[in-house]
This record gives sequence, C-alpha cells and structure tokens, in this order.
Amino acid sequence: MQVTNTEFNKYLTAAHATLDSPAFRLNALEDAPWKSEFIQLITSVHGLLKLANQAGKRVDFLEGVGVTGKIQDITSLITWMYDRLPELATDKPGQLTTNRLNRYANQGWGYFANGSFFTAEFNNELAFFIDDQRVYLNRQIRRAVSEVEYAHEQRL
Repeated sequence: MQVTNTEFNKYLTAAHATLDSPAFRLNALEDAPWKSEFIQLITSVHGLLKLANQAGKRVDFLEGVGVTGKIQDITSLITWMYDRLPELATDKPGQLTTNRLNRYANQGWGYFANGSFFTAEFNNELAFFIDDQRVYLNRQIRRAVSEVEYAHEQRL
C-alpha cells in the first residue's frame, strides 16, 4: 500500500510535538495535562504504526513489551492502548480508585490507587500504564517513532 507523505507527516509532526511536551518531563507535576498529552501521543503513534504495518514494514520489537495474549510486539501494545482510549474518557479527576491510566517516573514497583500492580524497570524513564499494561516513553514510544521514520526514509 502506498503511504502518502501528507498523511505520514501529519502523524509524525503530531508525535514529535507531543513527545516534546513539558507534561512528559520526569519532574512534571501530577496535575499537569499529561493524560490528554498521552492520549494525543498514543493516537499519533498508532497512526504511524498503522501506516507502517499497511506498507509491510511492521515495527515489531519486543524489548520491554509484556508479551501476553494479543500483545505480541510494540505495534500490538500501542494498538491495544489506542483501543482503550474511549474507555478512559470516563475517568474523572480525583476519582483515583477508578482511574485506569497512570504513570510512574524512574525505577520502582507498587500498586496504583485502582489496585493495579506496577513495575518500572529503569531510572530516568517515564512509564505509562493502562490497567496492567505498560509502555515506556523513551525505550518504546520514541524507539517506535524512530523506526517508522527510518523505514519511511527508506521508502516505506
């Protein structure tokens, strides 16, 4: 399938703009607009990965991806998260026990207020969780965007 530069550039520009958001700094306050920024990021990265997949250049690395059930690689993890975004719209600020979207900076483990257990394996890294599924900002999302960019430069 032929990927148009216009469509590709739309998603790529949105992904880069969101990746550089102050809301994704390790020391960003919890009340920063990180949830809406995360939703925008997943939407644009999903668009990029979908275009790559349609062009036969699936981004399929497994590093750090909890491969269980339908989560097979980074593309399926981002797709799984993208598919959950409409459900997350029902999360209300201040209702911590029902929030399904959480984040954790640096290395650690524990339980979120909603009861989901989490682990984050790396210092200087931001991990996002929807329920018990985790994606790392730098090691996974930035890498996926870079791999799609490289494939596109090689004439995706």
